Amino acid sequence: MGLLDSALGMLPDSVNLDSLAEKVGMTAEELKSGGEALFTKLQDGTVDKATAIREAAAEAGVDAEKLKGLMPAMAEKAGLDGEGGLMNKLGGDFGKVSGFLDRDGDGNPLNDLTDMAKGFFKK
Repeated sequence: MGLLDSALGMLPDSVNLDSLAEKVGMTAEELKSGGEALFTKLQDGTVDKATAIREAAAEAGVDAEKLKGLMPAMAEKAGLDGEGGLMNKLGGDFGKVSGFLDRDGDGNPLNDLTDMAKGFFKK
C-alpha cells in the first residue's frame, strides 16, 4: 500500500481515487502515479511543496497544475478546511501525541507527517 492509498484510507469513504481524479481533471492512473510521486518527494522533507509538485509531475508524466490541486481536492472532498485541515486530520489519525506535527519547528508539518508515514509503512 502506497502513501497516497494510506492517506485516502484515513479520510471519509466519499474520498477515493476516482473522485479525486475527476476533481483535479486527471485519470485515476495519472493521479495514482502523480500522487505517489508527490508524497514520496514530500516524504524526505528536503524540497518545498512547489518543487515537490514540479518534480513529481515530471517524474510521473502528469500535468503539474493538475497535480497541484491534489491536496486541496482531498481536503474539499473530505469536508475539511483546506490543506491545514487535511494535515490536521492526517496528523490526528497518525497519532495524538503532542509534538507529532511540525516536530522540526520549520512551520511546515507536511514534511514531518510524511516522515512519520515513512516509518509506519517502511517506505
